Amino acid sequence: MPRRARKSPLRHLVWIVPLLALDFFLFRWLALRQGGCRLPQAEPAAPETAVPAPPPPVWQALVPPTPQQNLLNPDLPGVLQPTGSGRLESAKFGSTRTGLRSGRLVPVFHEGVDIAATARDRKGNPTDPVCAVAAGRVAFVNAVAGNSTYGKYVVVEHPDPSLGTVAKSDGTEEPAHVYTLYAHLADIRFGIRPGHAVAAGTVLGTLGYTSSTRPPIPPERSHLHWEIGVLLNSRFERKGREEKIRPDFGNYNGGNLFAFDPLDFYAAHMHDSNLTMAAYFAAVPVTGEVVLRGKTPDYFRRFPALWQGPPHDGGPLCLTLSESGAPLSGRNARAEEIALLGNQRLAVVKAYPEVLGRNGRNLIAPDGKKWRFTDKGRQWADILFY
Repeated sequence: MPRRARKSPLRHLVWIVPLLALDFFLFRWLALRQGGCRLPQAEPAAPETAVPAPPPPVWQALVPPTPQQNLLNPDLPGVLQPTGSGRLESAKFGSTRTGLRSGRLVPVFHEGVDIAATARDRKGNPTDPVCAVAAGRVAFVNAVAGNSTYGKYVVVEHPDPSLGTVAKSDGTEEPAHVYTLYAHLADIRFGIRPGHAVAAGTVLGTLGYTSSTRPPIPPERSHLHWEIGVLLNSRFERKGREEKIRPDFGNYNGGNLFAFDPLDFYAAHMHDSNLTMAAYFAAVPVTGEVVLRGKTPDYFRRFPALWQGPPHDGGPLCLTLSESGAPLSGRNARAEEIALLGNQRLAVVKAYPEVLGRNGRNLIAPDGKKWRFTDKGRQWADILFY
């Protein structure tokens, strides 16, 4: 009888494997339906929160105020426009001019620089556009030529947080501001009005020769008077109303504007495009150190970075001044400075004649071996502490 073949014990496993696979998928489907365990999945990466970079100084995009491209070489012919004297120095910043006062010739301070025209039309009138040198906000416009020796002019304020931040009434803060001024314009472009935002290169008007001076500026001496500076007091407008100053230019009356050499700043910026005003102020030569008795000036509320040491303790203050009279720094006076002041309101601690030069601003003057405040200096202090 033939032998029967033995069945392999693995034959039953043929059915078990498919059943196990079916069970696995069945239980997985039920688990997923009932919200059970799920296969771990990588959570999507949270987007990185971008930390906004601080805005660059507005001066980083500094442009010339006119098409004149040789401001780094102001002594070249045709760059600056001298006065009728023909002296090139008369077009520059500082005690560069001479005027007649009380029947005698005295040094006169020039707050800006006079840039000559580069192009004229067939009638000889200049056609140079005048531009904002940096981003900012139009702060003041004088559209009536006969109201000022500056003729038609525009003032632009520029933010520079390096000089500190100022608390506003709504609880927010804004950066300190410096101004640029553009004078003797032939016209002012439509839309250039207080509050209007401007970018570096925004055209403000056309270079001209408007002014209230007598005799008037002749067309052949057309130029842009360009300034960079600070307001001594943001409450000058109120002071002007009290004193009935006419015309009423508010805070932008010339008595409240204290400038720095714009060509010097321009050259410094060309050397370092990241230059801030605080860094520039620190390099401006000091003409004098003065000690004064008064309340905390509005000036240091608006430029807190210029105050040194502890907050004002209510006693006398010691300030350093630029050639124009703009305060470069302030601090509480030391004991020896307070002793020098005595019962006076104002006193000169030290003067630097080599920086003062011809002393056209005349806020302080020599008095024998000492220096003293002049009438102009006392007027300056009245504005500072108003």
